[in-house]
Amino acid sequence: MSLHPQSAAFLDRLAETGMPELSQVSVPTIREVMSGLRQAQGPAQSVESVIDTYVPGPAGLLPIRVYQPAAHGGPRPLVVFLHGGGWIAGDIELLDRPLRSLAHATGAVVASVEYRRSPETRFPGPLEDAYAAVSALAGRAAEFGADAGRLVVAGESAGGNLAAAVCLMARDRGGPSIDLQILICPSLAPADDSPFASYGQYATGHLNTRAAMTHFWDLYLPSPAEAENPYAAPLLATDHTDLPPALILTAECDPLRDEAEEYGRRLRVSGVTATTRRYDGALHVFFLLPAMTAAQQAVKDISRALRTHYQPSGTPHRPAEGASSAQL
Repeated sequence: MSLHPQSAAFLDRLAETGMPELSQVSVPTIREVMSGLRQAQGPAQSVESVIDTYVPGPAGLLPIRVYQPAAHGGPRPLVVFLHGGGWIAGDIELLDRPLRSLAHATGAVVASVEYRRSPETRFPGPLEDAYAAVSALAGRAAEFGADAGRLVVAGESAGGNLAAAVCLMARDRGGPSIDLQILICPSLAPADDSPFASYGQYATGHLNTRAAMTHFWDLYLPSPAEAENPYAAPLLATDHTDLPPALILTAECDPLRDEAEEYGRRLRVSGVTATTRRYDGALHVFFLLPAMTAAQQAVKDISRALRTHYQPSGTPHRPAEGASSAQL
């Protein structure tokens, strides 16, 4: 498949602005570039209420933004969402409009987490923040009008990495109990010497590049040895059993595509229900652009997964297994 016309137009607009190669610029510049994506996100979807609060983390308070959609009866899931940005950029502001749309469409309470970023805080600091936030928010679910027994952990890009690692950590540490994991274009293994074809096919020219991912991993890990730590690279874990069911969403034109889809396969081999969904012609950052068809389809797919998982009786229902591709 070729680039979706929306993806091609977006890349053209970036080229017109002189978008730099992210592997060649400073961390402050990368943060500025990521923040600039908000200009392409369109108008904000209204929700019933937005609450800014904090939860305790390993090194201090962590900012949290909670989106409460209009109540429509019945218990509501709590979706704890971890932003992307290569572990070095991104924040709750970047995810504000996408998560408003997600809360409005799903009817779930969505809590956005701002964790410490690299290189100021390298692995495992951001992950320990994410785990602490998920644990604390699970304990406050009722305060936000959500059901603590319907805990979902989600993330995009580097946030997808953290979401997958939080699920591993929760299994190994005995909680909190996570019902479902939603991973959107997750980075799950180091970029250096990646064996996956998508890393070669989309190494350059599609915004998220092999060089950029190598740079991000170098800034995230405190030493090369940590590249083999399963909490840093969940794909490399030797044990994927007893993890929450997963919905994994990938973009066709993304170096990370194949490793994310392989993660779904390894989960299924380990007895974990996992559904993968690829958006044809989409770019790595599609979820950050709510007006794009791929982002709108992703919200529909997440909504469907939540409805399917939580039956009216309150009994969790495992989503269908396997992989599919969406032509957008």
